[in-house]
Amino acid sequence: MAPRFSRRSPTSTAGFTLIEMLVAIAIMGILMAIAAPGWNNFLANRNLTSAQDQVLQSIRQAQVQAIQTHQTWQVSFQEPNGIIQFAVHGLDNAPNWQNSIPRIHIDPGETTLSTSTSGYRVQFNRTGEVNGQLGRLTLVADNSRSKRCVFVSTLLGLLRKGQEQTRPDASGRYCY
Repeated sequence: MAPRFSRRSPTSTAGFTLIEMLVAIAIMGILMAIAAPGWNNFLANRNLTSAQDQVLQSIRQAQVQAIQTHQTWQVSFQEPNGIIQFAVHGLDNAPNWQNSIPRIHIDPGETTLSTSTSGYRVQFNRTGEVNGQLGRLTLVADNSRSKRCVFVSTLLGLLRKGQEQTRPDASGRYCY
């Protein structure tokens, strides 16, 4: 008996049609359009929290240096060219500016720290107590309504992070 060979039909059913591929790409595009703003807000909030932690740490560092050296120290903040810079230094030392996280800015309308020629500052005396005005430094991210604050709350130098609100409270503040 001779072996039988089967022939394939001239049309194959394997693979996807062009219409199926276009529908799949369109669905993926719609899902990306929905997810992109949420992802951007997530990244902005993460960067904002990192910058808030960096500000808090630099203020604490100035306070610790003042206690350890028994001299007045300060932390200064400025924003040349849209990039926040900070420096922890003694009054007799020139500031050594360090860049903070990009796309984060100081909100001048919500910031109440003392101002100096270069920007904002917090001073601590030799015992770690605040020299001068108490206040807050408010940070805001590009393309975001979120804000974060760092407070210098008492003359003893109590530092804390402000909790964010999406809308201002009765007194018009975003952080409390």
